Amino acid sequence: MTRAAGRLALLSMMSLMLTTFSAADAARLAPWREGPRAAFTLDGVDGGSRSLATFKGRIILVHFFATWCEPCVRELTSLNALARATRDRPLSIVAIDVGEVDLRVRAFLQKLPVDFPVLLDRDRAVARSWKVSALPSTIVLDADLVPRLFVEGDLDWTGSDTIAALARLDPAIPLRPTTPTASAAATVK
Repeated sequence: MTRAAGRLALLSMMSLMLTTFSAADAARLAPWREGPRAAFTLDGVDGGSRSLATFKGRIILVHFFATWCEPCVRELTSLNALARATRDRPLSIVAIDVGEVDLRVRAFLQKLPVDFPVLLDRDRAVARSWKVSALPSTIVLDADLVPRLFVEGDLDWTGSDTIAALARLDPAIPLRPTTPTASAAATVK
C-alpha cells in the first residue's frame, strides 16, 4: 500500500469513527426512502462465503459494524438477543464488519460470539455501495430483499417498538419484546 493510500484509508476510518453513535442519540427505525441496494457476496469469518440472495424469503437485518465501535458492541449484544428470540421465525440477521482484518474480527467474536453470520467487507465496497455513512447502521429488508427500514446508531432490537416495526413486515415475528439471556448480555472488555 502506498503512503497516500494508507493516509486515505486512515482518513476514511477516522471519518467513520467521528460518525459513530452513542446511546444518547436515541436511534429509531425509520422508513427506507431510497432505492434498492446492490446484491453482494462476501466471505464470512467462518471461511465460507454468503450471498444476499441466500436470505430471500425471510426478513433480513443487514447490520454494518466495526470491532472498535463501542455502540456497535452494545448493538451486537441486542441483535444476538433478537436472533435467539426469533430463532424459529422468518427473520435472519447478517452482520457485516467494515474494513477490518480477518484476524481482528475473529478474535473479537471469540470474546463476543453471536448466533448469526458475520461477513467481511474488507475493502468497504459493500458499505460504500449501500451508502453506509455511520456505524452502526442497519437496513431491514423484506422477504423479497427490498429495503423497508433503516437505523443509524445503537438500537435496542428487543424493545417493543422495534419488535412491532418488524412484525409489520411479517406477522410471524413475535409482537412482544424479548428478554436478553445472561450470555447475550455479556460485553467485550
